[in-house]
Amino acid sequence: MRFLELCNVLQAIEKTSSQLAMQDALARFLARAPATDIGMVCHIILGEIASEFEDVNLGIAEKTLIPAIAHAALTEEKAIAGMFKKKGDIGLVAADRIDSKGSLSIREVFDTLHTIANTTGSGSQAEKTKKLESLLRKCSPIEARYLCRLVVGNLRLGAGTMTTLSALAIAYGGGKDGKFDLEAAYNICPDIGIIAETLARKGLKGIRNIGVVVGRPVRSMLAQRVSDISEITARMKTIVCEEKYDGERVQVHKRGERIWLFSRRMEDITNQYPDIVEAVRTQIRGKSFVIEGEAVAVDSKGNLLPFQHVMQRRRKHDVAAYAAKIPVCLFVFDCLSYNGNTLIGADLLVRRKQLEKTVKESSRLKLAKQLVTTGLSDVEEFFNVSIEHGSEGIMAKKGDPGSAYQAGTRGWNWIKWKREYAHNLRDTFDVVIVGAYRGRGKRAGGYGALLCAVYNEHEDRYETLCKLGSGFTDADLVALPKRLDRYMSLIQPKNVVCTPAMKPDVWFSPKVVCEIVGAELTNSPIHTASASDGIGLALRFPRLMRFRNDKDASQATTTDELRAMVKKRFH
Repeated sequence: MRFLELCNVLQAIEKTSSQLAMQDALARFLARAPATDIGMVCHIILGEIASEFEDVNLGIAEKTLIPAIAHAALTEEKAIAGMFKKKGDIGLVAADRIDSKGSLSIREVFDTLHTIANTTGSGSQAEKTKKLESLLRKCSPIEARYLCRLVVGNLRLGAGTMTTLSALAIAYGGGKDGKFDLEAAYNICPDIGIIAETLARKGLKGIRNIGVVVGRPVRSMLAQRVSDISEITARMKTIVCEEKYDGERVQVHKRGERIWLFSRRMEDITNQYPDIVEAVRTQIRGKSFVIEGEAVAVDSKGNLLPFQHVMQRRRKHDVAAYAAKIPVCLFVFDCLSYNGNTLIGADLLVRRKQLEKTVKESSRLKLAKQLVTTGLSDVEEFFNVSIEHGSEGIMAKKGDPGSAYQAGTRGWNWIKWKREYAHNLRDTFDVVIVGAYRGRGKRAGGYGALLCAVYNEHEDRYETLCKLGSGFTDADLVALPKRLDRYMSLIQPKNVVCTPAMKPDVWFSPKVVCEIVGAELTNSPIHTASASDGIGLALRFPRLMRFRNDKDASQATTTDELRAMVKKRFH
């Protein structure tokens, strides 16, 4: 398939503001994409050339593209740099200067970009520029626009994973049932390329046979929240209480001598935790397995330390020194696969029993503390003990039949009950930063406040909830541009819903998640979260608690959660 055909569809999608129209246009195109190309096509639609867990990084910024465009267009670099400063979109600059008939195939684009990603060492930047120049010489203007945007990770389409899965379901005739199967398969195999190619070659039957593969992360199961602890006993008969640790969620994979550690965002963090790798190697029996746990920083006496301590371990340099300075303990709580047997569909207590047979505890690797009960008083007592131990609360998990691991789902098999809920303090929310407002006074020259949104998983979009201006330290404010500017967008992202009244000075693609605390949810005509009849929900008095580098945008608080909070509180 020609790259030009895909770019024409991308242009049509970019011009529409309707999610349904976008979905239908994608479906029509995907229906005629060859099975050999459809995986690559879906990756490009999502603005990537590989899944997140593969850690394929092009390492190219706009300044690297400027000489490539200049050489391909036989133009001075200074002229291209000037145009970029004026337009602010490297894709539009390339489209203005590159003018070939277009002779690229999708395969050539995909393979060349992977070659660029694998180019390292001395002289690698010059080699990358040369390969990009070679691609650009074969581009038509529209191909140059989307190639350059793809390279810098800013495709600007607003077509998320759920929209793409819906389009695949329409293209291959599955409709709603097909979408359910595709989402379930994607949660176990979060690689859009594998999902698309399997569907094209083997249909929904092949999709239903996709299972856990060691070395390929499973999307994490998420927990619901309740407004009263008594609701836990209403939701489940047999309650499996576990401590809720304030650390980094880690998915451990082992096959033979090879061990991988994946974060909640499916990043490969193996090199950042050599102590966990060694503990897994010596303390967990089995030829192959997939196990989940929480890495928590501990002091010399084994006392639990807050989240910010373990986040200092997320580094590329001085890893060994920080491993000694900030030791961690991995508290394991689930087993998804063992020696080739997938356990996702097994009940929770079956999975726990496998852990107990497999794990040898030490100061660096333990089983999560657990209590199995049917009584609310036991749950409350376990919660109190957990808080005294330094945990942030408990996870109440369904121990009854039908307690499978629901990958990528925020279901009622797991319920979280945190310290804030127990003491009737303000609610906490994981929100996505979608915009910023210029600072004034002491904050002049930087960002003074952030526009934050929650995730509407049904519409695959982000809806604004609040303007966040409190809780920042001076260091936070200084670091904001470095944290956010790589995601800057000159136009409102297609998957962000915002009223004119809340339009920020700067837009960001929804990537960065932070945890905030707020006083109450109120109706608001200027925010779009869970909007009905033009009235959305807004969070009053929001305050920053911390940035959640361990979460991606789709793991933010959802509009369904907001509705549930409001319904419980006012009805």
